[in-house]
Amino acid sequence: MHDMLLLYEEKKYDAYEIDFDRHWKEVITDFFDDFLLLLEPHLFEQIDFFNKPQPIEQELYPLASKQKKGKNIADKIFLVTLKGRKKAQAAIHIEIQGDGQDVSERMLKTYYKIFDKDRKNIFSIVLVTHPSYRQLSKFHHQFYGTSILFRFQVHHLFDFSEIQLLKSNNPFALALLAGQYHAQTRTNPEERYTYKLKLTEIIKERYPFDESDTGINLLKFVDNILYLPHELNEQYIQEVYRIFNKEDMDMAQAEKTKEIITFGELLERWKKEGREEGKREGQFLERRKMAQKMANAGLDIETIISLTGFSEAEIKQILREG
Repeated sequence: MHDMLLLYEEKKYDAYEIDFDRHWKEVITDFFDDFLLLLEPHLFEQIDFFNKPQPIEQELYPLASKQKKGKNIADKIFLVTLKGRKKAQAAIHIEIQGDGQDVSERMLKTYYKIFDKDRKNIFSIVLVTHPSYRQLSKFHHQFYGTSILFRFQVHHLFDFSEIQLLKSNNPFALALLAGQYHAQTRTNPEERYTYKLKLTEIIKERYPFDESDTGINLLKFVDNILYLPHELNEQYIQEVYRIFNKEDMDMAQAEKTKEIITFGELLERWKKEGREEGKREGQFLERRKMAQKMANAGLDIETIISLTGFSEAEIKQILREG
């Protein structure tokens, strides 16, 4: 039965096969406003989020471009609307630096591409996910009397402590924490397994699936970043079932239909079930309120039972609880 429960192909657990930049790019897209609120709160305050930020990196680096392909496409560029009567626009360029290479010159080149295209205001940010590299925050070049100095913002995974990130109510803090745990456990898969379970439980507790996609998007990121070797991954997926209290239903269904449940499919299924449970809970509360109002209006228990579907014992319990 356990062979039916797969996260991804086994080659995923080779770190060299994992496109970390792409996963960071995706989680920043999912939590763009939270990303800015946590790392650039002053900039966040100037943006009108009623006008949804639009990704525009493909305008600068089309799919057919030979300049940026595969794992090299680490940029995210968003077009945002600023607060104020004029509703001016600005571009926010975000680069993920995860391989220890200096990206200063690349930041300048992207800045100029954006500026040359539309003459927009531009804010440039580097998020360093490499555990030990410290990225310069400027590019400087000069030749005799000609020079250029370009500055940009740099943030590092370890700018925040683990305690700060755990205490934060910003969901992107948990993404940063996943990145820290990845950096700390490069040679210790058992410790990574422990951290991964810890984050899974925190996400499940803070972000119920029936309320938003926040929990699902975070869990997908955590699953990709905190990759595990095959045996530990098998153990992890069983613990995931236990955490979400869905083991009997989902595992029995997998055995009955011989289906392969990917991690994404599993989360989507639980999201749907969670929303259905939330809907049923809401209907129950409405019936409970109705029963209480009927009792306050002097209706007898038999009438309340026939109109609400509650049993006599349930009606009496509702009346005792007020």
